[in-house]
Amino acid sequence: MLRARLWYGPAGHGLALDRVARYLAGPLACQVRSETHIRFGRRVQALVLHDPIAAMIELDRRPEVSAEAADLIARLPASAPPALALKLAGCTARLDLHDAPGQRLIPSSGPARSVLVPLAFAMDGLVEDLESGRLSHFRLPGTPPRNWLARILSGLLRR
Repeated sequence: MLRARLWYGPAGHGLALDRVARYLAGPLACQVRSETHIRFGRRVQALVLHDPIAAMIELDRRPEVSAEAADLIARLPASAPPALALKLAGCTARLDLHDAPGQRLIPSSGPARSVLVPLAFAMDGLVEDLESGRLSHFRLPGTPPRNWLARILSGLLRR
């Protein structure tokens, strides 16, 4: 069963599943293998994770992904930051995370987040937890926002 989606693009649109596997096996130290199976009458390449989480990851680059992202934007609450809608509008591909055979993936669990958060960060993407409806957005490092105390101190030092 589909449990989560990692939305990304356009910079990573051409990303191959084997590069995702190398990242998962390398810095994230996941046990991963590649397999091909039949889904809805077509052959699908997938990554099967065994440790620290059990999941199957499939790559979706169909043209409909952008339309599905637009549908997700339409369902965002009015309080959602505008940057989130802009980020979703640029998504052209996604990784679909399914339950592994015989095991349930819980995207909000600690072990799952320990894989999904760094993967989304590395891909400059968003994670959609389909069970909770929660979207998680991870900014790439840049100039960190200054807090109110830093602004006050910098104003006092300029005088």
